[in-house]
This record gives sequence, structure tokens and C-alpha cells, in this order.
Amino acid sequence: MSVKKPLLRFAAVAMFAATVPAQAAIMFDNSSRQDFTSVRGAEDSPLAIITVSAATSIDQIGAFVDLSSAGNLKFVIFDATTDALLFGTGPIAFADTGLDFKLSPVFADFTLNTGVTYAIGAIADVAGDWGTNNSSSGNPFTQNGITASDDINENVGNFGAPTLLGSVSAMVIVQLGSSPNAVPEPATWAMMIGGFALAGIAMRRRRMQVSFA
Repeated sequence: MSVKKPLLRFAAVAMFAATVPAQAAIMFDNSSRQDFTSVRGAEDSPLAIITVSAATSIDQIGAFVDLSSAGNLKFVIFDATTDALLFGTGPIAFADTGLDFKLSPVFADFTLNTGVTYAIGAIADVAGDWGTNNSSSGNPFTQNGITASDDINENVGNFGAPTLLGSVSAMVIVQLGSSPNAVPEPATWAMMIGGFALAGIAMRRRRMQVSFA
């Protein structure tokens, strides 16, 4: 019994670590401008038009959306001038939690460069209401040298292979994060803790064997 109890405690800690999402430090959040929602069907989502005043690294994207039901998001970064897909995640499952930020996992740093216009956000495989600003044209939002246009946004379709569809006039609400140091994925934390647990059990067994010898 003395061997099993530590195992159960370590297993509980590992399960908890696996359920806690990593959260990067917020560098950009224009949700204070949200005054409207854009109702979209599945595989039709708006992206924010983003520029930077200096090279800026990000490692997390948040999309402000109320999904119609549980579904999947792919977080994407496009070059809005060439329509090239520069970054994309695989499908990430989300519950229907109302209008709030759905966050990507923390990923390897992606550098936003000056002179490039980016389309950033997410595409959903279910319908949703996406947070936008439709009332302050000509008044872009800037935070930490990152600017979201209020005169134009891009639209993305085709969940299987995301593709830009064209633009309309509105500011799309997004959140961009950056971690000062590398942050292990939750699954990595769980494996590390599980490894510590096994090592601890092995040491305990060796001590018990020595004490009985």
C-alpha cells in the first residue's frame, strides 16, 4: 500500500497538469473595441488585418467567437498581400462557451515583420458569431506596436486547406500572446511528472529491498 499511494498522488497531479492550458502573456487584445458580431456559417471566418512597427514574436493566437456548437478551430497566419499561408495549427477542439477568446496552444515563436500585412485569426468547422468592430472606420487599434486595421479584414474558408476568400470593411477581434521563455505543452508537463513519479517509486522500492536484506 505504501508504494501505491505515492503513485496515485503523482497520477492525480499529472492528470491536473494535462488539463491546464498554457497561457502566453498578452501582447495585443482589441476586444475593448468589440461592438458587433459577424454571423458566419461553418468554414467561413473573418481574420484580423495586422501590421507591426518593429519585428515582433508571438506564440499564441486567440479568436473572439461564440461557436454555435462544440467544434474545431484552426489558428492561421496569412500574408494578406500574397494570400500565402505562413502558419497554421491542426484542428483544436472547443466547447460552446459563448462569446469569448478561444486560445491556440502555445507554439514555437512566429515573427511578425515590418512591411508585411498579415491576416491572423482562426477558421471554424462549425457556424459561429465572430467579434468585430463596425463603427470606428479610420481609427485603427494599436497596442505594443501591433496594429489592427479597422478599414479592412480578410475572410478565410475551406477548413481542410484554409484559403483567403476576400475582404470586407471591419475590425476583427483577436488576441496575440508572447511567452518570455519557452512553455512546455501541458502533455509534456504530464509526461515529465509521470517520469518523476516512476523514478520516485523505483527509488522507494530499492530502499525497501535494502531494508529487508
